[in-house]
Amino acid sequence: MRIEAFSEGKDPARADANEDRFVILPGRAYAVIDGVTDRIGARYDGMLAGQYGAHLIKEAIEERLGRSDPDIADARDLVPFVTGVIAAAYERHGTYEKARVDWNHRFSATLAIALERPDHLDLLLVGDSGIRLDAARDLRLEKDLDLITATARQQVWKVVAARSDDPAVRETISRRVTWSGTRQDAAGLAPHLRRDDLLAIEAAAIAAACARFPALPTAEIERLVRGGIINAQGAFQNNAGAALGYSCFDGFEVPMRFVHHERVPRAGLRMVELYTDGYFKPGAGFGIESWETAFREVEAADPAKIDRYPSVKGTLGIVKADDRTYLGIEF
Repeated sequence: MRIEAFSEGKDPARADANEDRFVILPGRAYAVIDGVTDRIGARYDGMLAGQYGAHLIKEAIEERLGRSDPDIADARDLVPFVTGVIAAAYERHGTYEKARVDWNHRFSATLAIALERPDHLDLLLVGDSGIRLDAARDLRLEKDLDLITATARQQVWKVVAARSDDPAVRETISRRVTWSGTRQDAAGLAPHLRRDDLLAIEAAAIAAACARFPALPTAEIERLVRGGIINAQGAFQNNAGAALGYSCFDGFEVPMRFVHHERVPRAGLRMVELYTDGYFKPGAGFGIESWETAFREVEAADPAKIDRYPSVKGTLGIVKADDRTYLGIEF
């Protein structure tokens, strides 16, 4: 068996701020965990909420699956287990009720995990981290929601780019609108955007998203664009009744319809790779070097993540768009 693992935070100068984690238990389990970017700045045991969520999941999985008898018959058993671990952390910090009513106070994280069994791999995806099998079959829960907020950012970028050639201004303003929505107070965006600019951006973003996703309810698209990540996105997290609903561990119920689970036969399987969404395209082959080559290609082609690889955040100087983690196992 050969194992390669790599993780780097978005800011290489602040390795302690990396919100990604990985788990390696040879013969038992392999996982990558991506803490959801913090929205309000509160710290728990010295960590921001998303990083703390990833830390809780890593510790819980390692402790449970490292036992002589882990008592996990099916990877889906991890869903209520991890949910309970995060819920217990709210209780310890006295924030359970606050987290229940305000998603910005939740310890949220995604998980991609492969449990190793004698004759198969038991795979589970909660959120948008991914698993690739034999460098060919890619398993990932893509979120339409992210493409809608990225579309809004593209519309902001067009307006700001026409008024400023400063990359920092373009990134800062486009990220603020994506973060807080088009109905925020325009005073904080002056002199680069005015209220009428925000309304025009809103209309263009909603029209573009509706054209791209004609089956989605217009009301949900409007809510997301107008409220942004802070004020609207959380309403769709683990919301089984929403078309834009998606899965994420946050200490509350995870609808199984948003979870991917399958068993893959070991016979003939050569490799499994797990990764977080800081990789905007996969490596051509197995291993860290291949995936880092793909990462460098993306950075050269679209550092701002506004064109070929649209995202809610872009690279600015040495600070990349997101944390990234790769874990590869070759049998």
